[in-house]
Amino acid sequence: MWKNGAGVHGSSLEKALKNNRPSAKEVLRWAESLESLLSNQYGLTVFRHFLRSEFSEENLDFWLAVERFKKTRPSNKMAARAAKIYDHFISTTAARQVNVDSAIREATNQSLCVGVSSASFQLAQEQIFNLMETDSYPRFLKSRLYTQLASHNTEQRIRPTRDEGLI
Repeated sequence: MWKNGAGVHGSSLEKALKNNRPSAKEVLRWAESLESLLSNQYGLTVFRHFLRSEFSEENLDFWLAVERFKKTRPSNKMAARAAKIYDHFISTTAARQVNVDSAIREATNQSLCVGVSSASFQLAQEQIFNLMETDSYPRFLKSRLYTQLASHNTEQRIRPTRDEGLI
């Protein structure tokens, strides 16, 4: 089983964010781009929770697995990791198959047959990123989960503290 990038698979969102809530600035930055969201530890955790509720967490898992794959060193480990990613996410018999079109599935297969490289999954990863960016990410930004987190953090940020006093 692939270890997810957020490290909270199976844990509740509340537990994951309990001791270290993201700042209002961080939460609002997530709305700037999917890249901003994915590059933030808390954003990744919250987005994963959202995708899990939509039964599309495999898209994020695939994207993260490819990001880790591209950093694989030494390169002799790449072939084994590539096979796992392909079998787990790309193959037509994959248990957690991602939604890539048949042309990209075939191009990925051909790329792996020619020789494994850090670019072997590039087309598939781009297609899944674009899918998340145009489908899941906009729904996430409109979701109750995100809007409540954004409004909760914004309210806490602008609420005067006891030390500030009121005139």
